[in-house]
Amino acid sequence: MLAVAPVAAPPLGAAQPGSIPFLRVQIDSVTPDIVTTTSDQMVTVTGTISNVGDRAVRDVVVRLERAPAVTSSSALRTDLAGNVDQYQPVADFITAAPELARGQQVPFRLAFPLRSADGSSMRIDTPGVYPLMVNVNGTPDYGSAARLDDSRFLLPVLGVPPQEAQEGQDDGVAAAEALESAVPPDTTRPVGLTMFWPLADRPRLAAGAPGGTTPVRLIDDELATSLAPGGRLDTMLTAVDFATSPEVDPGGAVTRALCLAVDPDLLVTVNAMTNGYVVNDAADAGPRTPTHPGAGQQAAIDWMNRLKTLAARMCVAPTTYAQTDLDALNRVADPGLSSIATTGSGGIVDQILGITSTRGASLVGDGPLTASAVQLLTAQGPTVAVGAANLVGPEETADGMAETADTRPIRYTPNVVAAQFDPAVGAALAGVGPAPESPSYVDPSLDISVKQDSAAARRQDALASLLWRSLHPETTPRTEILMPPLMWNLTPQDAQSILTAVATSIRAGLATPRPLPVLINDANAAAVDAPLPTGPLGNPRGRFDAGVVTGIAAATGRLWGLTAALTTDERTGLTGYQYTAPLREDLLRALSLSVPPDARNGLAQQRLTTVGRTVEDLFNAVTIVNPGGSYTLATERSPLPLALRNDLPVPIRVRLDIDAPPGMTVTDMGEIVLPPGFLPLKVPIEVHFTQRVAVDVALRTADGVPLGEPVRLSVHSNAYGKVLFFITLTGGAVLALLVGRRLWHRFRGQPDRADLDRPDPIEVALSYRDDETPADAGAGRRARTAPGGSDA
Repeated sequence: MLAVAPVAAPPLGAAQPGSIPFLRVQIDSVTPDIVTTTSDQMVTVTGTISNVGDRAVRDVVVRLERAPAVTSSSALRTDLAGNVDQYQPVADFITAAPELARGQQVPFRLAFPLRSADGSSMRIDTPGVYPLMVNVNGTPDYGSAARLDDSRFLLPVLGVPPQEAQEGQDDGVAAAEALESAVPPDTTRPVGLTMFWPLADRPRLAAGAPGGTTPVRLIDDELATSLAPGGRLDTMLTAVDFATSPEVDPGGAVTRALCLAVDPDLLVTVNAMTNGYVVNDAADAGPRTPTHPGAGQQAAIDWMNRLKTLAARMCVAPTTYAQTDLDALNRVADPGLSSIATTGSGGIVDQILGITSTRGASLVGDGPLTASAVQLLTAQGPTVAVGAANLVGPEETADGMAETADTRPIRYTPNVVAAQFDPAVGAALAGVGPAPESPSYVDPSLDISVKQDSAAARRQDALASLLWRSLHPETTPRTEILMPPLMWNLTPQDAQSILTAVATSIRAGLATPRPLPVLINDANAAAVDAPLPTGPLGNPRGRFDAGVVTGIAAATGRLWGLTAALTTDERTGLTGYQYTAPLREDLLRALSLSVPPDARNGLAQQRLTTVGRTVEDLFNAVTIVNPGGSYTLATERSPLPLALRNDLPVPIRVRLDIDAPPGMTVTDMGEIVLPPGFLPLKVPIEVHFTQRVAVDVALRTADGVPLGEPVRLSVHSNAYGKVLFFITLTGGAVLALLVGRRLWHRFRGQPDRADLDRPDPIEVALSYRDDETPADAGAGRRARTAPGGSDA
């Protein structure tokens, strides 16, 4: 190809990379991806240059450049962005295309030996990690020649292959010299390697569905695709299953270095899918949303069976439930919810997989290990927290120099030891695959944009980063934890390359397997005391808002209050704790770090709103039936009839709160176990008035938490009041006295003074004539009787 002199003209503002894009360079392949002493001397880089601008570009030229070997872990990030002064050309520019029209592409191929006695070469003669850059220059229409784009990647060199024999050299001499010219790595201080292989997913169970709800409901059916052959979770499981098989790993070294990091929420979801499930027609709707049948039942069954087989022969460690952000969870300040997210995860994994998972480690996940997270873990008992070390870029350091993460184990509290991994390495692993992300624990000074880089370039960065510490025996400590993002999305080629790199480092003597139980013991033994982390750690974009945290705290408190009142349904065996458990898990899912930072608060608020509505419905499902009319009490001790309704599938312990008016006494019925359905009650009361009154009746749990809506009853009493009672009593006493007096006089044969003005009934009877009526007789008698009582 035509050699072109380097472009020295000062670039125009319009032609600066990152302003108005004209060209884009993508790396398609790097061969070999890891250089060893048995590799070919020639390193080949292929790629594509595309015109993405609004005009043609002439004189498109390309060359390969190299920077010195990386000497600090932060440089694994910073050398891939920003300043290009450290890069020196490997050879002159070569022409990729005389002119590249809008939308056109042109491939390129750059091949150079690592070292050469004559001609162009990379001048690499010692093992290490070397940054390489493909630099593309061109002249846009109406502009001047300038650097229009570049693509950078890391090349891991585990060993320098022998130099090629010179022409005409004797074969025996050439072979001897070649053998001597090979530069193997320093294996005197191998690193103890522990790698977590994540099996996790974003929360997929629809929010707001209490326990016992069948079939289970998912927000979408993406998990069916992920579990099926070729899907993300299938790829993750297949790759680690193959790499740890006895045929591929006969000595078991790779198997001992690996540990499955399993999210309990994923297991709960997949296990539920094996019994059939439905999918919401609307992703953001509640439990009343229309659904359609899910398509992944068989895929879930097959995947779960394969995982159980794999888990039986290798290390398994649970993550926090649903990858909950421990910093935000500590701000929620609910001990019960914190326990479910941490210490409760292992039991779920063991129950579903039928194994005993490795305990003693807390996998913090993709968030920073803040003081708040340490405080939460401290309350849960002794543990080793696997989290990212604190590391910043050169511009944030006092001397402006790149630094290497200090990954020594640290004891923050008597209960919490931090086993730290290098965040630069973790971020490089997070950049692999079709959906690269930057974990929340990465400081903004190390947060470089990797989405514009090709999959091949990002894979190279990950391979080099995980091997970097092995190639630098002077770094301490001589241990390394590889912690990829829990939502790792790898292609089969990515997964194979990374597991091959791990196996290569072990077989080359650069690393030795360090099983997780050994890591836990070593961390507890070697930890140095340190104060709690201070200041804002990680990327502030990933922090959950105070509104979300406050809302979760309020919903959790109400939910615990209801759960304390629920009992066990003897017919189904469903307990109150089991019935409300999915709603608590929903609140943990709202704080999941598996959601991209920019979407976390929005999706958390959406899930919280749905759970809040369901919790409110549960409280309103236990009510007093409003009769709609009035009660009439026949007597002063007539009971007050009530009917209670429980629409929950489990019994609940309740108390009646009756606001009685003066003159009414209500007998406390104590704690009532209200079964599902209706329960008629007769409340003993005593009324001392005759009138219509209003009686307010409310329902509460045994601990006083209000249930349902209060009911106002209209009660009419016909009972005697106190005044009428005393009047009646007085009248009865007077009547008894008068009767007694009359009987007294009669027994003594004395006329009652009350009868003196009345005629004697016997005399009246004797004065009747046979032909007279009593009235006539009386009249005749009165006529014959003279005044004064004497006869005429």
